[in-house]
Amino acid sequence: MIRRTIATFILAGTVSLLAVSADPPDQWRSWRYSRVLQLPQTSGDSPAEVALPWEIYAHCQPGCADVRIVDVRGEEVPFVVESRHVARNVESRAARILENSFVSNEYTQVIADLGEGFAPYDRIRVETSRPNFIVWAELALSDDAKTWRIVEARAPIARFRSRAVEGTQSIPFQGLSSRYVRVRIADSTGKFPVDGISVLNEKEVFQQTADVSASFTAEQSTDPTESVWQTTLASLNQPVSSLAVQTDSPEFYRAVRISASSDAHEWSYWGSGVIYRYRQGDRIRESLRIEFPEVTSNRFLRVEIINGNDQPLANIHLAPAAVPRTLAFKLVAGQQYRLLYGNEKAGWPQYDLGHYFDSGPAKPVFAVLSLGPEDETSNYRDPRPFTERHLEVLWAALGLAIILIGLTALKTLRTPNKTPPSS
Repeated sequence: MIRRTIATFILAGTVSLLAVSADPPDQWRSWRYSRVLQLPQTSGDSPAEVALPWEIYAHCQPGCADVRIVDVRGEEVPFVVESRHVARNVESRAARILENSFVSNEYTQVIADLGEGFAPYDRIRVETSRPNFIVWAELALSDDAKTWRIVEARAPIARFRSRAVEGTQSIPFQGLSSRYVRVRIADSTGKFPVDGISVLNEKEVFQQTADVSASFTAEQSTDPTESVWQTTLASLNQPVSSLAVQTDSPEFYRAVRISASSDAHEWSYWGSGVIYRYRQGDRIRESLRIEFPEVTSNRFLRVEIINGNDQPLANIHLAPAAVPRTLAFKLVAGQQYRLLYGNEKAGWPQYDLGHYFDSGPAKPVFAVLSLGPEDETSNYRDPRPFTERHLEVLWAALGLAIILIGLTALKTLRTPNKTPPSS
């Protein structure tokens, strides 16, 4: 009985040691870093989730494709990556133009018909070929093309292709949609070119973002009509997918261009948008956030605000953000888990769990786990081939081959030609 108790105690101590040890079993030695999953007090099995903190991205692959979850026995635990991108389902339908006229010194008026049995919509888009503009538009709807109700009295639409900013040509509104659409574009200089009118029904599911630590510094711009800021991200793999702008300027409408770079010398365009704030009656209309495709594999971020002939915005604060990855899996009560990462050769795993695991907006209540401090694998085994781990050997072999080729060529040049015998 005493021996059995001692054996049980030793086994429990061994399991606990494995749970906290930074030395994983042999098949996991190629993962350089790990963290213990800290479990809450739970009475039974339950689904669980853990968010990956930004500091992990400095040691994992882009998107953390190499993360794994293992239990105390070293067995791989399947997980799913919860959807972390903005889900958009955009339905677009072109309307038939009934009128496209111009009231001298006032506005261009376009009336369009959606026909009977039209689908509901929540915004309209003005199709135009003009490359550069910023104008105000009034949107009105009607059921009979006679009695109109104004649903948006003054909305900005703009495009700045000369500055690589596409801007926005859509006008959102609130309320019931109607068969007939009327758009008045305030441009007294002449008729505004409208090629078509489309209505859109855009359903968006926004995920909560997390701020990315970044300190922007003002840069000297070669263009006096632009203000430029630049920041260095914490790691090459740090994702960024949105930018919030804070300023004390009371009223403005500015185009914003965002670029990224891995070396701060060669920059790639990544996204653009417009920010604005203005007073309309007793309301303040503003939009101060720009969303763009997620930036990855770039260490530097640059933001350019196009001021034109206006004064730069006052007291600007730029706050980048991204949607963090969250891993969800089935938690077994009493089990201990560890998160592994830092393998340059590991790709995204494929599990059956994603086909039947309850996740997404309608998921059940998950146990929220946290991560312990980072541990480095002391018995780490580099998964890269020998030539990648020892580039000096590859270069030495290449140099030796060049020398041998040169000696062979030199020997060939020094060897005298044999004179053929005379007949």
